[in-house]
Amino acid sequence: MLGLLSSFAHKAEIRESKDEMLVGEIVRAMARQGFPAIMFRADDDKQILRFRTVGDPLLHSVYITLDRKTGTGALSSAVLGSKATLRTTAEVKNLLTDPDDIVNMYKTDLANLFKMPVIGGVKLNHELNSVYATTQTMLEIDHFVMKGDAGVEALTKMLSATIGKLREKLEPYKKG
Repeated sequence: MLGLLSSFAHKAEIRESKDEMLVGEIVRAMARQGFPAIMFRADDDKQILRFRTVGDPLLHSVYITLDRKTGTGALSSAVLGSKATLRTTAEVKNLLTDPDDIVNMYKTDLANLFKMPVIGGVKLNHELNSVYATTQTMLEIDHFVMKGDAGVEALTKMLSATIGKLREKLEPYKKG
């Protein structure tokens, strides 16, 4: 009887910690691309990671926010699965800004006021000497966690494609 109870507790513990496992897989996938992790911030069901894009001529940093939505309980995991929102933000740093950049910044900020965020769409944002591009996707945590190298390969491919899409949007904003 004691073994049965500990089995249930173990399964619940694994189910509740899948988002933390996915964070580890994200760090592993980004390290395979040559991007070391330089910041970690964790709340209850939300983890924020920052990666330095060493040697990348365009990008300065990539931020990844994993926000778990479902799957912490046995019932929600069985019915809905373990879903999370993966928000990816790429940053371009420009050391100098000129007046034209400031005018473009205000145009982008005004456009963002009336833009509804759509999953999969890219939103641009200026903050003085940085330009950010952000996209958001829903993913099934179980597709990547506890799958071994196949899960990491799929995650690496997805993150690389997402960062590539953000890179295309940011390319016109890189100065010097």
